[in-house]
Amino acid sequence: MIYNSTVKKEIFNEFVNQNGVSLMNHVANTCGIEEFIAVASVLCPEVIKVNDCIFISEFYQNNIEQLEEQFENDRKRIEQFVNSWSLGDFFLESYTYSVENETIINQFGEVLVHFWGKRMKELFPNRNVVVEIGENIMGESGLVITLYQE
Repeated sequence: MIYNSTVKKEIFNEFVNQNGVSLMNHVANTCGIEEFIAVASVLCPEVIKVNDCIFISEFYQNNIEQLEEQFENDRKRIEQFVNSWSLGDFFLESYTYSVENETIINQFGEVLVHFWGKRMKELFPNRNVVVEIGENIMGESGLVITLYQE
């Protein structure tokens, strides 16, 4: 019995620069330990809860009162606004052609949805936290990830 990875192994064929014979081998050949640990912090981010709102702490700017006023205390909209992140913007400083590859950027989004979803279930098992990707969410351009409570 084979239990497939979260990442489709065929995605490797889309890579412009293949540094190995498989995805795992590619990581071993291109990613140092510091980069790998940093990636883990993206997949399993620090989360903060403020006034019953759930935020990826990297995105929260300690401005809950302003957000509550701006969105008329609508928790879903507050969470979506703070937690929405353009996937292409993640790679501004490390841009490669692969960011323009729809198959690759969609796979990146699916990976984040998978891991962030697991993180939310781990931290908030009794809450319905939605993690999803979509186009142009809450003012972010292109493919965007967001999370919010239903």
